[in-house]
Amino acid sequence: MQTLTMNLQAVRSMVDHRVVIFYLVLIGASLPAWPFGWHLALHIAGAAMLIGNAIVMAIWLSIAGFAKGDASKRRAARAVTVGDVWFTVPGVVLLLANGLAMVFERYGGVSAFTTTPFVGAGLVLLVATGLVWAARLVPSQLELLRIADATGALDRTAFRAVLIRWSAWGVVATALPILAVVVMSTKPTF
Repeated sequence: MQTLTMNLQAVRSMVDHRVVIFYLVLIGASLPAWPFGWHLALHIAGAAMLIGNAIVMAIWLSIAGFAKGDASKRRAARAVTVGDVWFTVPGVVLLLANGLAMVFERYGGVSAFTTTPFVGAGLVLLVATGLVWAARLVPSQLELLRIADATGALDRTAFRAVLIRWSAWGVVATALPILAVVVMSTKPTF
């Protein structure tokens, strides 16, 4: 419980009024009042934010994590969490909200998840991505942040072990939305 409290405090320190305003704007832009093309553009932007941030952060944290300098490890651990606040979460919000708006406008609502194969598959892949991210990546990221924020010398052994675990789950969490892009672009009938 103490670890969870410390993790929430670390994330809370990265969220300020600008983040809240940004999230509210995204939600307003994703309301079903806008035309289909608008939702499609925001849906694509959400996919780019989610996948782009996953790839960039993976490369950056891996380079910094396996470098010799402790300062780069500390900066990278914090940057990954900040990147999630500004890109991953908004990307998921844009994907989900605008995907739902398009499903209701063009594909017949909730029934589309069972009658339109690519819609159902896209949702399953997005949910699977979210589960991996929430259950595996975020706890590892917060553990990296805790190790990086500890006073004194960086525990390189612990950092490396968590980084390897984070990297393995990161491959899964990046492959799933890339697969979703393929499914949503090709619209297979299965």
